[in-house]
Amino acid sequence: MRDLRSCAGVFSRWVVAFATLLAVRQQSLVGGLLLATACHRGPGPLAEVAGKTITVTDVHQAVERVAERPASQVAPELVAQVFVDLLETEVVLAASQNPGDRALAEPQRSQRARELLVQLCPPPAPPNDQEVQSALAQESGGEVKERVFLRQLILASKAQAQEARERLARREDFLALSRELSRAPNAATGGAIGWVEKGQLPPEFEAAIGGLDVGQYSQPVQSPAGWHVFYVEKKQQGPDPTTTESVRQRLLAQKVEEARNRCLKELARKLEVKVFCQDAPFPCRNPFGEEP
Repeated sequence: MRDLRSCAGVFSRWVVAFATLLAVRQQSLVGGLLLATACHRGPGPLAEVAGKTITVTDVHQAVERVAERPASQVAPELVAQVFVDLLETEVVLAASQNPGDRALAEPQRSQRARELLVQLCPPPAPPNDQEVQSALAQESGGEVKERVFLRQLILASKAQAQEARERLARREDFLALSRELSRAPNAATGGAIGWVEKGQLPPEFEAAIGGLDVGQYSQPVQSPAGWHVFYVEKKQQGPDPTTTESVRQRLLAQKVEEARNRCLKELARKLEVKVFCQDAPFPCRNPFGEEP
């Protein structure tokens, strides 16, 4: 009887030990499965905009639409720019009063974003004349340049050039003389050289016209093309209109870009946009001014 109770006790302890071992193994198995799941989980979102996430997959799909090839075959800098464009588009659509705008597919999605951007972020006023003149002065180092509008006669000899100048002194029409005597390629239309500034002509030409006032003619000056007589038709202080307009357009483009960026940054702040660049497979950045 004593031996039977002893055997029963041993068996009972063995059952408890086996149950404990089984429980430990089950816990280990569950833990291993959880760890494996975590290890194989895809990368987290790159950004969150008003409850909607932007993932690496979204970026790669956008790259394929733009570049018409896989993202793996595209320069990382282009992928980064596509991410910025995608993020800005999502911000603009999220700011829309029409919830359906966020559900649009391409290309309607991008088109709607461009329309909304004009409404939400209207362009600034163009640069005024003072701003343009200030930029021109800064580029020229404060130096005010004089420009002259020149016409020319080109004659075969010095004697012919001197005769032409004497006829001009008698107030004969320059255009008529150009058509009659000049060898310039554009003689038929008056031999216009156009607006020139100091330093743009050969030194011998600069010397010939240097002291002339409007309406005066130069002494004959020789070049490989023949003998030249220059006519100063008009003068102007400052840069030519083409340069002025170029500076105006550049300033306008700068103001538009700065205003756009400020507006998008403010929209992103109101929407509490979050950007997560730490796991991005490209040179990711936050376009709204915060550190990624």
